[in-house]
Amino acid sequence: MALSAVHEAAIEHAYRLIETAQGHNDPAAVDRAEREATAHGWTDVRLLIHMTRSLACLEDGLDDTAHVEAMVDGAVVLGDPAMLALAVALKALRCAGRRRTATTGESAASLLVQAVVLLDEADRTVPVVHRAAALIEVACVAHELGFWELALEYYELTEKTLAEPGDRWGETIRRQARVVSINSFDLALDWASCLVAIGEWDAAAGRAGTALVTGDPTDADWPPVWVEEVHGMRHLLSAIAGGIRTPAEGRVAALGGAIAAARAGDAELAAALAEEAGEDLGVPVPTGTKLLRMCIAAKGPGANKAAIRYGDELATLRWNDRLDRMSGMRDAIAVERRRRDHEQLRKELVVDELTGLANRRGYQAYLAALDEHRGSRPGEIDDRGDESAYAVMMIDVDHFKAVNDGFGHDVGDLVLARLGQILAVHVRQIDLAARLGGDEFVVILADVHTGVPAARAQQILDAVRSHPWDELAAGLTVSVSIGVHHGSRGELPSLLSDADRSLYQAKHDGRGRVWAN
Repeated sequence: MALSAVHEAAIEHAYRLIETAQGHNDPAAVDRAEREATAHGWTDVRLLIHMTRSLACLEDGLDDTAHVEAMVDGAVVLGDPAMLALAVALKALRCAGRRRTATTGESAASLLVQAVVLLDEADRTVPVVHRAAALIEVACVAHELGFWELALEYYELTEKTLAEPGDRWGETIRRQARVVSINSFDLALDWASCLVAIGEWDAAAGRAGTALVTGDPTDADWPPVWVEEVHGMRHLLSAIAGGIRTPAEGRVAALGGAIAAARAGDAELAAALAEEAGEDLGVPVPTGTKLLRMCIAAKGPGANKAAIRYGDELATLRWNDRLDRMSGMRDAIAVERRRRDHEQLRKELVVDELTGLANRRGYQAYLAALDEHRGSRPGEIDDRGDESAYAVMMIDVDHFKAVNDGFGHDVGDLVLARLGQILAVHVRQIDLAARLGGDEFVVILADVHTGVPAARAQQILDAVRSHPWDELAAGLTVSVSIGVHHGSRGELPSLLSDADRSLYQAKHDGRGRVWAN
């Protein structure tokens, strides 16, 4: 999508507010940004403001449900798959976070599947920072649910996405790259810690070493608390990799020493250092690392051997369960992707690409569905004592060949597309508007009484006549002729030919008019 410079600036400002909401929220700035977005109709910016308010609520220990739901609702209206994926992933993350306190509510895993498949449909014309934000959120959910392989894939996808635009979006891209860096360290530490807990030291060292290869990403632009967190995680990863190569102090240093001692086989020293580290290290660490500290502390001198075996067995069971759930997630994503593909294929088979209306195949499918419904359930009786009343409109563009010859086929296609939009506005969900081919359209009105079809046809005629066609080409005017026939549902097969005869009569009488039975 083409964005104005002021819109782009508003997007960058919104992402800056998202970062500052996590510790340094500025409510006044958020309010101003929301007012500006509302005044300009920037729905994507308003969604980001909801995300900002959600994060601020979490910082203050408040319920952010209203902001998350507002973000999802707004993304549905916007219709952009990337922004909808971001909103759905945020909702999934909140559901995943509540697993520790509640067992009811929506499935975080099913929401994650939706977000993943939505991202498959994301348009490359959408601002890259929106796609990157959605990719990051999907990775966060996958990490929280233990789908670490999937999380790693999406962080790698984010890095590739952030490399696309060159210097454009520079400030926001640097901010998102920081998020990917710190989250990737968190993921690697969680993963490696769980491998240590089941005795897979070599695999854990490999995972930790891979993360450390990237070096220290922090610089003067990083928030100080994030710098401290990254340095703490790098210290613990280096302890797992074998040989502490990064400095640390206090409780983090104690836990690093405990891991190094455990790796060397000194259970007594390891347990003592793990106890010294305590539950609060002063910086956030992933769940797997917290469990590893407890595991090491529990294996000190005099520990119950049966309890140790029990803990080790639980760690192995958790790991195997994670692998099974990861496999199930892969299957669920594959099934949803096939379902979406089939749905898109079905849509392409019955929808006219130019106008967005049903095509001839869609028209036939509509009639077939009505026949099936009629066969399984008796029709309603209207006030004339007949079956439910239906009407068919046949619509033709007057002198359409002259439009193509005089203005070109590209303009002719735009005329048909605009006509499709006009017809879509004038039909209900139970009706059908279809393009049968060329400039020939049909509308079926369901459950309508005498007089309504002719009035509706006149509304369409007037809408076409008053449409600003000169926006497409200077001097362009367009009119249509409409034939209408009204009858019962049982008469539908013959109503098309009857309406076609009415259309011929409308053209014979001078075009640009309605002829109804």
